Amino acid sequence: MTGGGRSHRTVVAVLLAAALPLALSGCKKESAQAAADNPSDPASLTILAGSELRDIEPLLPEIERAAKVKLNFQYSGTLEGTERLLAGEAPDVAWFSHAKYLTLQQDLKGRVLSSEKTMLSPVVLGVKESLARQWGWDRNSVTWKDIAARAQSGQLKYGMTNPAASNSGFTALIGVTAALSGRGDAITTADVNAPAIQGFLKGQALTAGSSGFLGDAYIREQDRLGGLINYESVLLGLNAGGNLREKLTLIYPREGIVTADYPALLMTGAKREAYTRLVDTLRSPEIQAKLTRETLRRPVTPGVKPDPRIPEALLVELPFPGQLDVLNAILTAYLDENRRPLNATFVLDVSGSMDGERLDALKTSLGNLAGGDTSLTGKFSRFSDREQVNLITFSSRVEDQRTFTLGSGQSADATRNDIRAYVNRLSPGGGTALYTALRAAYEGVRQQQAAQPDRSYSIVAMTDGEVNEGLDFAAFRRYYEALPAATKRVRVYPILFGDGDSQEMKDLAALTGGRTFDGRKNLASAFKDIRGYQ
Repeated sequence: MTGGGRSHRTVVAVLLAAALPLALSGCKKESAQAAADNPSDPASLTILAGSELRDIEPLLPEIERAAKVKLNFQYSGTLEGTERLLAGEAPDVAWFSHAKYLTLQQDLKGRVLSSEKTMLSPVVLGVKESLARQWGWDRNSVTWKDIAARAQSGQLKYGMTNPAASNSGFTALIGVTAALSGRGDAITTADVNAPAIQGFLKGQALTAGSSGFLGDAYIREQDRLGGLINYESVLLGLNAGGNLREKLTLIYPREGIVTADYPALLMTGAKREAYTRLVDTLRSPEIQAKLTRETLRRPVTPGVKPDPRIPEALLVELPFPGQLDVLNAILTAYLDENRRPLNATFVLDVSGSMDGERLDALKTSLGNLAGGDTSLTGKFSRFSDREQVNLITFSSRVEDQRTFTLGSGQSADATRNDIRAYVNRLSPGGGTALYTALRAAYEGVRQQQAAQPDRSYSIVAMTDGEVNEGLDFAAFRRYYEALPAATKRVRVYPILFGDGDSQEMKDLAALTGGRTFDGRKNLASAFKDIRGYQ
């Protein structure tokens, strides 16, 4: 359910983009603009695509020439894309890593006119070679139960994307649930909270909202982690990228895995001819050979050999649940009951420049996270049960610090109401002391980590103007670099908004290992996207 990873690519994509001529990028932009400017052109296709497909962009000029079609890509996570389709958006083609969640939506029945698989990448576990040898996983077949046991005991700490935000995490969680329940596609809502699943998720020590960002984050934190769950192609790219101190052994559990098959879905009947030329080109031996070589995905066309770097593993496919309510129950249980509980700190600008529409947008954004957004993506991005939410408001100084601890069920609903009431009372005034407020946020995190080390911590920073009070960026950098290792690992996710210094916010994200989110057009959407990274 990718969506948040728009500014990050997998290691494979980065290497590929660096190796190909810059002219390809220019050709792609011109062609995409032509498709966008002429949506009724029978030789153009608008494509709503998963962000993980960004790594094929260098091949698009060749694909367009061969298919005689102009392509305009719009990137989205699967949940967000499904919501956009349910709301009436009408791309010519939808193209995600898999479409099982989308096609189970009753209101989309009949809108998918054709579906063609384009490439394959199973979601698997990569474990450090030393651990694989120590546990015998490099010699013997491994089960998901073996993996869950190592995770529950604390021996295996791994990274996995948020299943409510990224398809790789969603696919992995579905596969684990199917394998550990022993019920395959007959999973019921009663199976989603099995103790084995909870034990497996105890090992998740790193999360992200996109597969590419997760790979980058693993490189930064590889010394404290034992492995990574991601697309096979991403794991192979990491091994080939030269940034790992220890390569990953890919584990294909004996019970099976779920494979992303990247189906291209025709959504507009009038574009069937262009769609057919596109999928014929994508499935042609020439393009399939380039896709497997340059993205490390497996080909779908018979006779095309996978890239030699792809292991000759036997892929046992796990069945995918066929009931939408079961999939939603798996996601809800992950967010509210099974994953490590969250501790999310929001550093919020209430300076004088926020007066009016800007402060109204902030109140709406936080109100949505506190249960005010009942849309599909809203339900899966709200403050979760068991979460601790810290709100730090600032102007010329830190104005207020409040902590809200959510329980479960009705108790959590009541706390969400308290958050909305608090946010609605915010009023503007004063200057902008962002870094002073961020220092207060990290001090609060340090204290909370000492009392509750098992929570997952993150910080969101939102300001609409340049910092003109308190600490400057250089002083904050010195403070941050002196923090204890555990506190230093807590990322800051800055939101670009209003007249804030975009470059400085990017530098802040880079310093802490976070990433920026653009809220200048839609602040509520930026807040929602960040939830996939918390």
